[in-house]
Amino acid sequence: MAERIIEEHVVHDGGGGGALTALAVILFLIVLMLVLYFSGAFGRMFGNQKKEIDININKPGVVLQLR
Repeated sequence: MAERIIEEHVVHDGGGGGALTALAVILFLIVLMLVLYFSGAFGRMFGNQKKEIDININKPGVVLQLR
């Protein structure tokens, strides 16, 4: 007797879980970038902060009182 070969093709739908994971990762990265930006980490990392030194030579740091 000849045996019959039965092939079954099962299609699995991902259910959109991959899209939700990608969206969650993108939102996490955006929040992380905002936190780093507002904390000033990018300025320290790339060194583009302006540094001002205020030196007033008319105002001495030590006051000497002579009597």
